[in-house]
Amino acid sequence: MEGVLMVSDLSWIQRGVAKEVPDKIKLNQDELKQLIEGAIPESTDNDSEREEGEEEEGEKTGITGTGDVEMDDFEKKYMKGYNEEDDGKQEGDDGMKGIAMYSDQKDDPYVTQHVDSDEEEEKDEIVVRKDDNMVAVAKIDKGDYTLECYVYNEADSDWYCHHDYILDAPPLCIEPVQHDPGNEETGKGNLIAVGTMNSEIHIWDLDIMNTASPFLTLGKKEKKSKNRKKRDNSAQGHSDAVISLAWNRLTPHVLASGGADKTVVLWDLDEAKPAQIIADRGGEVQTISWHPNESTFLLLGTMKGHVQVVDCRDTTGNPSAAWKFDGQIEKVLWNHFNPFTAFVSSDDGKLRHLDMRKPGECLWEGVAHDGPIGGLTLSAITRGLLVTVGEDEMLNVWKVEDSNGGIDKVHSEKLTIGELHCAQFNPDVAAVLSVGGTTADLIRVIDLTKYEPVVKAFSE
Repeated sequence: MEGVLMVSDLSWIQRGVAKEVPDKIKLNQDELKQLIEGAIPESTDNDSEREEGEEEEGEKTGITGTGDVEMDDFEKKYMKGYNEEDDGKQEGDDGMKGIAMYSDQKDDPYVTQHVDSDEEEEKDEIVVRKDDNMVAVAKIDKGDYTLECYVYNEADSDWYCHHDYILDAPPLCIEPVQHDPGNEETGKGNLIAVGTMNSEIHIWDLDIMNTASPFLTLGKKEKKSKNRKKRDNSAQGHSDAVISLAWNRLTPHVLASGGADKTVVLWDLDEAKPAQIIADRGGEVQTISWHPNESTFLLLGTMKGHVQVVDCRDTTGNPSAAWKFDGQIEKVLWNHFNPFTAFVSSDDGKLRHLDMRKPGECLWEGVAHDGPIGGLTLSAITRGLLVTVGEDEMLNVWKVEDSNGGIDKVHSEKLTIGELHCAQFNPDVAAVLSVGGTTADLIRVIDLTKYEPVVKAFSE
């Protein structure tokens, strides 16, 4: 993704979830030197063998498609520049070259004052207070990919980058997961799932700083013998990029993922493998959302214009309700104030309000933006407070009417961070949200109580 600069996704994490004092990993000098120099492990006897899921020579495999999978829409949206040849180096060959030159600052001739880092860093710089929110941000900066963790405090308006992680593939979507299969005491955790271009899902523990690798990888393709096939589910998963994720709060060990291979995979986090695969959805599964009150109902939207409600208990995979629209579906979102309904945005700038009891119909639809609507978010606290953001650089604030499901625009403004691809409300503060863009500081935290039209509309 040479030349691409953007926040591809972001997500708020509720207060009290993050560990007050995160753990910090300290690499020894040999490990740090290896990371900086990008040492490549010695080859093994299996290196010449084909990976799980590869096709015969001459067929397309991997990100750009597998056999009969059509990737036109996906390639147009995500793949520009990703498969371009560089200098022939493999991913990861360079390690941290260019980022750091010395594994020990004492070896750096330009550093003349050597201070112990533990003495230099005060404890309160890494403390996450009980009234702090954490915000995870997936960032693509040309050839660099990072997952950054910000801290926000409503009382004193603090906003700063707390720590980050270096990723080895472009992050397309992220999703907080508060179920930790490694925590035998409570089962709860502060994890984040990252969907990537390489068909894997990397899960990071946000309570661990300075780690160089994810806590868990789902869908990792393992080497296999030519004469033996695996008979378990350990190698199943997506065959192409993971472009949507949703954690099931009502069934905490379940994570759903939507792929460019047109399938939805339900992952059992305790077993670290798929529990169910919902086959061909008619298009690349761009967006998914679990029902807030019913643990088995999944709402999804595809790049072919399909919107479906799937009951995961139905092994046939037939949708319980379905719609078909022109254009690509960008975002689907349940209305948690009226869970029979949901909001849908698309790349033709249209916003729709749907009722699950009326398949094929719309409660309301209208043009909300000039172009794709990448961000769609509903306040967790203020009933009917809906925000959309789009590639036209506009932020629009809407009021959803209870009586008829209609949607009225109450405020609109152009932000100064380029095209807008994602937005989400703070789960603990009624009118504060963050927006991700493509220029300047890339991220904006917005307090809607500072806008008189919004305050007036929701005080009536």
